[in-house]
Amino acid sequence: MKSNKIIGTINAGDFRDLSNLEQLTLDNNYDLDNEFFRNIGELTSLKVLSVFGCGINDTLPPADWFKLKNLEELDLSQNQFEGSLPSSFLNMTSLRKLELSRNKFSGQFDSNIASLTSLEYFGFKDNQFEVPVSFTPFANHSNLKFIYGEGNKVILDLQPSLQTWIPQFQLQVLSLPSITNTDSLPLPRFLLYQNNLTSLDFSSWRLEGTFPHWLFNNNTKLTELLVRNCSFTGDILLPLHPLTNMRRIDVSNNNITGQIPSNISSILPNLQFLNLSINHIQGSIPVGFGQMSLLDTLDLSDNYLSGEIPKNISGDGSVLKYLKLSHNKLDGPIFPNLKYLEELYLDDNSFYGSIPSSFLDSSLIYLDLSYNNLVGKLPSVVGNLSYLRTLSLSNNHLEGSIPTRLVELEYLSYLDISVNNLTGSVPSFVNASVNYIHLNNNRLSGLSKRMFSKRSFLMMLDLSYNEIIGSIQDMMQDLSHTRLNILLLKGNRFTGHLPVQLCQLVDLNILDLSYNNFFGPIPNCLGKMPFENDDPDSLRGAFNGFIHGENAHSGVLVRNINEEANFTTKERSYTYTSSILAYMSGIDLSKNKLNGSIPFELGNLTRLRALNLSHNDLIGQIPTTFSNLIHVESLDLSFNMLSGQIPPQLNQLSSLAVFSVAHNNLSGDTPEQKGQFITFDERSYEGNSLLCGPPLLKSCHPYAQSPTISPNDEDNDSPVDMHAFVVSFGVAYISILLVIFATLYVNPYWRRSWFSSMELIILSCYYFMQDSWRRFSNSRNL
Repeated sequence: MKSNKIIGTINAGDFRDLSNLEQLTLDNNYDLDNEFFRNIGELTSLKVLSVFGCGINDTLPPADWFKLKNLEELDLSQNQFEGSLPSSFLNMTSLRKLELSRNKFSGQFDSNIASLTSLEYFGFKDNQFEVPVSFTPFANHSNLKFIYGEGNKVILDLQPSLQTWIPQFQLQVLSLPSITNTDSLPLPRFLLYQNNLTSLDFSSWRLEGTFPHWLFNNNTKLTELLVRNCSFTGDILLPLHPLTNMRRIDVSNNNITGQIPSNISSILPNLQFLNLSINHIQGSIPVGFGQMSLLDTLDLSDNYLSGEIPKNISGDGSVLKYLKLSHNKLDGPIFPNLKYLEELYLDDNSFYGSIPSSFLDSSLIYLDLSYNNLVGKLPSVVGNLSYLRTLSLSNNHLEGSIPTRLVELEYLSYLDISVNNLTGSVPSFVNASVNYIHLNNNRLSGLSKRMFSKRSFLMMLDLSYNEIIGSIQDMMQDLSHTRLNILLLKGNRFTGHLPVQLCQLVDLNILDLSYNNFFGPIPNCLGKMPFENDDPDSLRGAFNGFIHGENAHSGVLVRNINEEANFTTKERSYTYTSSILAYMSGIDLSKNKLNGSIPFELGNLTRLRALNLSHNDLIGQIPTTFSNLIHVESLDLSFNMLSGQIPPQLNQLSSLAVFSVAHNNLSGDTPEQKGQFITFDERSYEGNSLLCGPPLLKSCHPYAQSPTISPNDEDNDSPVDMHAFVVSFGVAYISILLVIFATLYVNPYWRRSWFSSMELIILSCYYFMQDSWRRFSNSRNL
């Protein structure tokens, strides 16, 4: 009854008449529900029950499981069961295989597991069980051989004394890479008694202590040891006898020190996979790696290795396909012989010299030589790498032009040659299928006439910080056919108007045209673009290397790609990567010569997170529609010639973290200080002499708290009443004159003395005038 369409409800009781039924398989029947198990105990002859992938949810019913004493195999995997295992899940003493993987079971393994003493195989991957690090629930399982429990949680025992028990089983496979909330778990002691292990994986257990080298000595049949992210310390000590069965070792992301054993090739002659990355290993790379004829994957990245790479590491007799030595202290020239290598990562070291021509005549698919000291030109034979998908040569000292054959490689999806000394024009990508282009921080000076074709599936174009001159109109016309998400042209010498073709880039999330010589108005249509991503999960996948599209080879995963972009917002330059980049949106047109008014249509960009129009020649008022930019976090309009009042509605922008209208010609009140505007100081408004209000010191209403003064009462605050003063002065003056006249009239003596004095004064004035006139006349005659 596997993968059938069943009409109606199935109950185990429907099979009660089949008293001798031994095997029941109902896999992939999505109409099955958990009611089926209510009468499961009636199938007493059942030996095999498989209900795989039926989408059953809710808890597993507490049916009469204990009656199934003949059951040998039970598969409940790939459903939606949740909660604990039922208490009746006991006494199935014949059960040899139990598969519970990919459900939502939770809780600890109690007596319901301890009673299954015949169990040989137990699979419970991708659940929410709590597994005690001591494994005490399995103490009585003498037949247990295979445990697969990836994706559950390992916990510390509540009774530590139980960790001293001696197991009755001899495991062959223990695969339990899990998570833990404890930083330091003790190493399970039951492992000391295991001698038949072939595969051991307890990655991410965060165990304490030194690397358990005794596992090699105790388990000579071991083929796979995976203990990444376990916090192990100390050196890696290999046994004295060869481990001829060993195929895979992963000890990455620990705290291993010391050097790689020089006898590794003789002790592990048949090793195929070795990962020692993200440790503290020092010393040189043993030449023995070149003698390991089956080794196809070697990852020694993120250590402190020094010296040169052994020249025989990928020579004759080697089948090495994957070599990662990134983030070390290696130096010397790049070795010329790659043989079968398909992936090579040598980034962030100190390699020097040029890229040898023979080096590029290989089967490479992924190549990263970034962050080294390589010099010279890109060899023309780079076009021979016909299967190349990613190429990163950034942060070196390469010079010369970019070979056209390079960008026309059929499978090339990721190209990063940024931060070098490359010159000449940006090559044409008309015949290319590149999805990510990073040519920033070079000395490129021009664009090709035709840049892209209608079949291009370009997502990222970064030409920032070059010396490119001219207009971008033709390039915008070519780009209008792409699915471009990020366009970075910052720091060039582009000139001309911003072309309206720019508005045809409907998938654009980030646009940076800053530090150029663009002039003219900002196109109104820019405000009609979405500047948002309707499917961030899809874009996040693309920025992590999964390309889908007509020319992207129908869903290619480009390995080791973690796309990033530098964009300035909130007054700082940030490097946005992968998942964060998928949610970022912004426009930066600063440091140009743009003029005219700001289009009110820009207020329609409601999903925009950053807008920078500073350092231009923009005039007019700030559009009131900017109050619709509800997601904007950084708004910079400084260093323009904007006038009028700041729209008071802007204080409704609750996400705004940085705001600046400094150095304009704005006037009137600043927006009311509420919400995010409480956090902005006077630097946001400085350089506007007619602006007033907090946080500026200049008040818009300096007399707002003084009593109103009428024209008739403008001196009411004086200590002297002017009207009273005038009247009093007039009366006093007249009174004095009347007193003088009355006195002279009544007293004749005072009257004669008065007139005599007046006569003497008049005569004195007369003679003075005569004498002065005579002197003046004599001086003129001389």
